[in-house]
Amino acid sequence: MKTRTLFILAISVLLLASCSSSKYVNYLEDHTEVVKMTDSLQFNSLDDRFYKNNLFLVGEVHEVETSPRIDFALFSQLHNTIQINTYLAEMDIAQGYYLQQYIKGSNEMALKDILKNWPVYIGRISEQHRTKWKKMRAYYARLPEDKKFNLVGIDRVADFELIRKLLKEKLPETYHKAIDSEDDALISWSENKLNTILDQEKSHLDHATIYLLKNIAYNLNNYKQTKSRDAFMYQNFKRLYAQRDWENTYIYGGLGFSHTLQAYNYTFAGRIKKDTKMPYATKMVSLNTLYVDSRLTVDSRALPKFMQDKGQAFTSFKYSQDNRLFMYIQGIADYKKVTEPNSISLLKLDAAGSPYLTSSRGTKVKKLITIWDAYDILDGTSTTDYAQYLFFVRNADWIQPDEK
Repeated sequence: MKTRTLFILAISVLLLASCSSSKYVNYLEDHTEVVKMTDSLQFNSLDDRFYKNNLFLVGEVHEVETSPRIDFALFSQLHNTIQINTYLAEMDIAQGYYLQQYIKGSNEMALKDILKNWPVYIGRISEQHRTKWKKMRAYYARLPEDKKFNLVGIDRVADFELIRKLLKEKLPETYHKAIDSEDDALISWSENKLNTILDQEKSHLDHATIYLLKNIAYNLNNYKQTKSRDAFMYQNFKRLYAQRDWENTYIYGGLGFSHTLQAYNYTFAGRIKKDTKMPYATKMVSLNTLYVDSRLTVDSRALPKFMQDKGQAFTSFKYSQDNRLFMYIQGIADYKKVTEPNSISLLKLDAAGSPYLTSSRGTKVKKLITIWDAYDILDGTSTTDYAQYLFFVRNADWIQPDEK
């Protein structure tokens, strides 16, 4: 009886939390732009204050079909408006290097080979993710030379074979035999030899190559010391910020949802925001994505048995962040009230007088059954401490991934 009473109480709390609030709905009605799923993604509600930021971070759930589409649409809109200098990619230094070459028009490596060990697992086999990079390549080709942008990988090393390939391309042949096929031996060689080699060869290598090789050495030398991907991305960002004089440039990052949450001291965005030696405490913006009535495709092994498609490597299922059992965002009913089915809406949360400036509504998660981790809201924080905009996606239908 006690268990039954607790269950009924929990359900009652969730049902009460599912109601919309007129205070929040009234605010959102004036600060929401609804774009139908079939339309081209152009967000006209972004204002001058938004474009005065220097660092723009989009947080997505990679496994939802619209994520690559939103990423490309916002990046190209930002670049057309204020000329983004750098695209930060959630991939390692070698993957980022070869993807940059691909975007610039190189056919040396096929896209599938560049992405084969990408940490974004679904991105290795998803046609939608590949299409995004193909569109980025076509977009880059149309740009005049003075408007070209750079793509850099800032993540922890994921593809050691690409690291070896890049080392052999950039170092004189006399050093190639020492580039070991075993990962641990390669790391040890880098720790003990690579920087010495670069000092010896600096008069024979151009400035860009020296920096690239020094950054490879840094990534290899710290591979075992820094396990956290967020910490690694932050450390790489700091190095590049100093090397490339990023203080007055515009930078864009298309990353996983958790990396762009600003309130925590351990996320990529949180570490940058709290770094007083860089200017981003007041010059960065996060645009995070929420989904209802959509579909998501994941590696079946990551799911409980009862949720897996039997005998299938991947499982596609309904993903909705208003699910009262698995993940319910308190206040999501407000977002639904001002949007429409089959749309991608942009919600500005931090306008003057916004109730989200002083409340965690719209961010705090309630659930009865844990399948995905949810982030605890920190005491004394509000919704806009985590992100300032939301992409609210309704009815995104994932196409089964291409496993060829």
